[in-house]
Amino acid sequence: MEEQIKKPKKRDGIYIVIIILLLGGLAYVGYEMGETKKELTNCGNSNIVLNQEKDELNEILKNTGIIAEADNQELKENLTSLLQEYSSIESSNVDMQDSIAAQKEKIANLLQEVEDLNSQKKKDWGKIYKLKKETETLREIMKGYIHTIDSLNTLNIKLKNTIVEKDSQIDNINKNLTSEKDKNKQLENTVATGSVLQTTNMVATAIKIKNSGAQTETNRTNRTDQIKACFTIIENKIAKAENKTLYMRIIAPDASEFVGDSPVLFNMSGKDGQASISRQINYQNQNTDVCIYYEVEKEVLEGTYIVEIYCEGHKIGKTSFALK
Repeated sequence: MEEQIKKPKKRDGIYIVIIILLLGGLAYVGYEMGETKKELTNCGNSNIVLNQEKDELNEILKNTGIIAEADNQELKENLTSLLQEYSSIESSNVDMQDSIAAQKEKIANLLQEVEDLNSQKKKDWGKIYKLKKETETLREIMKGYIHTIDSLNTLNIKLKNTIVEKDSQIDNINKNLTSEKDKNKQLENTVATGSVLQTTNMVATAIKIKNSGAQTETNRTNRTDQIKACFTIIENKIAKAENKTLYMRIIAPDASEFVGDSPVLFNMSGKDGQASISRQINYQNQNTDVCIYYEVEKEVLEGTYIVEIYCEGHKIGKTSFALK
């Protein structure tokens, strides 16, 4: 019998290739699993080292007196007390209200962290120390809020007292100006917001210009060349520091107004007004001495003249003088 040689089938070759690929894939997966296991082992070792270092730091914090058991026990109590104190702060300033609300939210979050720490079996003194310092910072911020609010209240009281003095001066000048009293009452309500400028020590006089150019005060109509008003703008920390335009209004005894050839229009207590003259000053939130001069261009009558000063739509000063 002749020996017959079997030829390998094509399908068997495909199986061999598949088996080789599978073996190669398994070898690669095995290698990757080994590398991953090494990384996990390294991470675990690093975690152990970090925890050991953390434990050592905790011991240092506790043993050196930087943090104590009392600090941990008082932390929740201090945060709760601080939250109540923030809740008791009252302010009409919207920005300050928003800031206070943000600080209260921070305190609530810190209280939750304290609760989480207390639920742990092992004390994290480093975290406790951090929470203690954050509590102290929040308390200092609260003190700043209280100081700011007290300063604003004190300033409002001073402004109100100034307005009362002005009302008294106006009453002494002319008891018949009841309409002006109403306007000043409205001005009081505006000034209560703490942003309206006010004046003090306001004096108005007529000026004679000599041939030499020297100035001298006069009470005679035929000698009057200028009308001068001098006053002090009171320090106001709330007002915006910037260039401000002052308007002077001069009212003659016959109720007419002194105006130049070029009208000076301005906002006069909510309505359109015409000033005798205007002047710009640089106001930087401090007492500012100002003098305004008006060159007389019309007939000067005998009698009492009223001089008013306006700024940003508000009347901030008023006085009078008499000419013979």
